[in-house]
Amino acid sequence: MDFKPKNREWVKNAAIIFLAVLLVLTFFSNTWMNRSLPEVATQYVTDGSITAKVRGTGTVTANGAHQVKAEQTREIRAVMIKVGQEVKAGDVLFVLGEGDSAEIEAAQEALRALQVSYQRAAVGVSKPDYSAAERKLKLAEIEMNDAAQAVEEAKKNIPSVNLEEIQAAEEALAQAEAQLQAAIENHDKALQAALDRVNAAQAEVDRLTEELSAGQTVSPDDPDAPEDPGEGGASSTEEELQKAKQELSDAKLALEVLNNTTDPAVAAATTLRDQCQAKLTALSSVATPETEAYKAALEAYRIAEDNYYTLKEALEQQKAADKKAQQLSNIDLADLAAQIERARQKLAELTGGEDNEITARVSGTVQSVDCTAGDTKLKDDVLCTIEVPDMGYTLSFSVTNEQARRLRPGDTATVSNYYWGSQITATLNTIQVDPKNPQNNKLLTFDVDGDVNTGAELTLSVGQKSANYDVIVPNSAIRSDSNGSFVLAIEARNSPLGNRYVARRVNVEVLASDDMNSAVTADLHYGDYVITTSNAPVKNGDLVRLADA
Repeated sequence: MDFKPKNREWVKNAAIIFLAVLLVLTFFSNTWMNRSLPEVATQYVTDGSITAKVRGTGTVTANGAHQVKAEQTREIRAVMIKVGQEVKAGDVLFVLGEGDSAEIEAAQEALRALQVSYQRAAVGVSKPDYSAAERKLKLAEIEMNDAAQAVEEAKKNIPSVNLEEIQAAEEALAQAEAQLQAAIENHDKALQAALDRVNAAQAEVDRLTEELSAGQTVSPDDPDAPEDPGEGGASSTEEELQKAKQELSDAKLALEVLNNTTDPAVAAATTLRDQCQAKLTALSSVATPETEAYKAALEAYRIAEDNYYTLKEALEQQKAADKKAQQLSNIDLADLAAQIERARQKLAELTGGEDNEITARVSGTVQSVDCTAGDTKLKDDVLCTIEVPDMGYTLSFSVTNEQARRLRPGDTATVSNYYWGSQITATLNTIQVDPKNPQNNKLLTFDVDGDVNTGAELTLSVGQKSANYDVIVPNSAIRSDSNGSFVLAIEARNSPLGNRYVARRVNVEVLASDDMNSAVTADLHYGDYVITTSNAPVKNGDLVRLADA
């Protein structure tokens, strides 16, 4: 019976040793396996709001800048501005020193010559005196009025019947003379038409004669001669020439007839004119003394009237000529005065007076100053550059093609890093290919308004408004393959050796995204963990180990 206690002790010791060995092996097996698993970083699923906006940072630049240039070679006596200073139109920018002495002498001589020319031109301008001509015109008017009064007095003494007959005869004579003149003009037109016909016929004869002559002078043996037109061609030209000669003969005959034959219309009008003249002469020959006195008074009136209107027209023409000359003289004097003023200004600039300054033509902010006091700047050298806010500012930054697809020109952006000064507004103007990364990126350009300056760095956010969602995951957790978008969620499983962590694929539909997170529709709940990064590839069902916190 002594061996039994000894056997039980051995069994107990063996069991203890076996369990210890098993525990050690399990511990080392678990530790080795954990070390061999992919290590993953995770974040938990949340809920909240997503603002699907694109963010970026860029530098503000001015759309326009005004360069102030030297108008001539000058010394800069004083610089009145500095970079960053705001200036208004009319503010003094630079004070200039004297110019080159040779330039000053030339400017003085030019001014002196212009002043002499002005004085000579002014001396040559005199005010016209029309008093003598106006007195003569007044006397002529009085004589004309007196003669008209004498005509009226003489007319009262003429028997009415005799006077009416004379007036009727005078009117008939005037009409006959007008008729004769019209007939002569018609006859002259007929002569001209006949002459034009002769000239046209002569030109046609000359043309056909030259054409026929040219065809006959070509030698048949000449290798360069044109093909023979045949006898029919020459015959046709000769026939046309004969017709043209006949037309010329007919035209000359018609012209000769017109020249040697009295036009019936002219003859009839001449006869009528002679008859009216004879009748008037007969009436005048038997006129009474009263009629002779009337005719003498009427003739005196006509002479006085002609004299008055001749003097009046001459005076009006003289006044018009003098007015034109005066205007031309005034133009010349005004031009010389303007040249003198410009010459004085140039001389003042060269001599460097107190008012010899360069002023701002626009309002803005001094962007750069390219000279210092004592410098000598050549004509057209840039002295400074003024940034013109009225022309606006722009800001650009690059985004991915995916981000650019969410935006449209005209979208309004907010500034997220500017909390002082007046409000700044930014509007998306263009979306263009980024020349630095044309395959993957787009360049967004914004119009910026408000209290900004060139060189300021602004961070802009642009896109849709925010909304609340139940499931939000980090953008880094979302993956995609041929079956669509998904995340790898962490699933914990209990085992005799402790918790095991398994990656489980969960398909997702992205509803909205910002730069950090995305709202999704998926079989996920608040607090679930999803894999964001791993040190090795992970797929659905893989065991993983969590990264140390």
